[in-house]
Amino acid sequence: MKKIMFGNSLMLLGIAIMILAGLELIYIGIMWASFLLISVGFIMAVIGFFSKDS
Repeated sequence: MKKIMFGNSLMLLGIAIMILAGLELIYIGIMWASFLLISVGFIMAVIGFFSKDS
């Protein structure tokens, strides 16, 4: 369960960075970090969903 929540947090952080870059409030070159955070967060959420809690 912790992996799912952490993965969702990473995805939300990536989306927030993408929105701020889209509004040109932060440097647009940081957009690669948002794609990285979203993909890592998605992978962690999927792993957490299919793993067995002990």
